Amino acid sequence: MSSSEILLSICVPTYNRQFLLERNVNFHLEWFRRLGMSFEIVLVDDCSTDGTADYIKTLADVPEVSAYRRVKNSGFVSNYAFAMRRARGRYAVFLGDDDLLIPEKVKEYVEIMQAEPSIGMVQAPWLLVDARGGQRDIGPFYRIPGPTRHSKADFSSFLNFIFNHHVFPEFLIVRRDVLAKSISSATPFIFWAYLYTVRALDKADVLFMPEPFARVTAISDDPRMQQGNNECMFQWDTYRGGIEFLAAQMWKNKIPSTYERDDFFRRLTEFMMQRQGVALRLHIEARNWPEAYILYNRMAAYQNVPLAGTSIDTIQKLAGLVVAAKEAAAFSDQLIIIDPAVGNDIVDLLPPAVKDRITRELPSHDDAPRAWLRLDPRFGEPLKRNDAAFDLPAYIDQFI
Repeated sequence: MSSSEILLSICVPTYNRQFLLERNVNFHLEWFRRLGMSFEIVLVDDCSTDGTADYIKTLADVPEVSAYRRVKNSGFVSNYAFAMRRARGRYAVFLGDDDLLIPEKVKEYVEIMQAEPSIGMVQAPWLLVDARGGQRDIGPFYRIPGPTRHSKADFSSFLNFIFNHHVFPEFLIVRRDVLAKSISSATPFIFWAYLYTVRALDKADVLFMPEPFARVTAISDDPRMQQGNNECMFQWDTYRGGIEFLAAQMWKNKIPSTYERDDFFRRLTEFMMQRQGVALRLHIEARNWPEAYILYNRMAAYQNVPLAGTSIDTIQKLAGLVVAAKEAAAFSDQLIIIDPAVGNDIVDLLPPAVKDRITRELPSHDDAPRAWLRLDPRFGEPLKRNDAAFDLPAYIDQFI
């Protein structure tokens, strides 16, 4: 199929999720053929080590599929950009391998772009899905009151829109000429979705629609389906970078007043407190205690931080225990022997990967190096020459 015949490119980066990729490809082949829309599916394999490469080979004779394999693993954002830049259609849409488009909505939004050539990108919230034991729709990731169009280079309008509705511009349909000037491998310090959308707004109008055009796995029994949670937990600081970048474009040709600067900082702080609050909750749920401790203290610089179901004192103690246990695990591949003074109620709050390395059984007499986690400095004494003690009070005292 020549590029002149393709209306829509569905761009799907993938890595080690063959079973999800098959569902994705089969669904979109069936439904977009039914719609009668000229389309292609662009698959980019980020050096998968499962059966993904073999599955993609079986698609060699499918005319709508264009497949690529990276020469080395590059990570999500790089693979996203690589896939989008392989698009040959007039319009392109990104999709995770575990996600599914809502075909009728995609068709509707593409038709809007065809009728309005000044619109270079359409964005919409995505519909969150709980995939445990079937498929259950949770609701859109964010909500907006209605269609909202931002004129080319109207960065002030877009900034207010983000602050007012907590918008994350991740799911987009973009015209290919705008894509070429907006999307490439991400730079550090900035959330990729803000970067790409601000660049697109510099080139064309951007329309936000309230109804989702994609269904996205938010909760799953499969631990690999957590890209969104990973971003919320570990990349929230890049949200600040994205909004600062947007504000810089807004002020590029003017010197803002002190009031404008102060108002921006106030709204940015409010926005970030909400995002950091989400990240803190997710870290506590995941039992990432050192991360929760640092995040709590960063938030506490701006306001009081409420904690549900725990306390900062508990977080401090657990953070020290986790750090000590991880260092002990790096010392020896044997199970870590924990002081009986550390109760089971505390051990049960450790991350599973840490808890699985801990034992209360004293070692047999052999020459293997042993790591001892202890509250009582006498526990494990006398240590063998190649053993090591990890004194918990000293580690806990680090978390002030």
